[in-house]
Amino acid sequence: MNLSLILLCALLLTLAPSASHAKPLREGDGQLIARLQRYKRQFSLNFGATHEDGYGTDVNAEAIAGLWRSQSGNTKLDGSASYTQHFGGLSGDGKARISGLLTFTHGY
Repeated sequence: MNLSLILLCALLLTLAPSASHAKPLREGDGQLIARLQRYKRQFSLNFGATHEDGYGTDVNAEAIAGLWRSQSGNTKLDGSASYTQHFGGLSGDGKARISGLLTFTHGY
């Protein structure tokens, strides 16, 4: 297995629990619910491959997550990671391209 793909999987496994973990509510948590604003966290994974005879195959994967949001909702931090690589064809296998992006947003 390609080292780049292993690194991408490790990154996704690191981000997934923090973006999808929520404790179940219990009886008597009414005060806690009133104090804390809960919001739904979303984590998107996109995978794709495109093949063309004689040219080869392009493989890509992307993970997108909302990492943090302020209580007022005016400020947030989003993150994404992507992996792209070309396999086969006349030029042979290409190098893996891995990138990450953090987006900090504040609304006034």
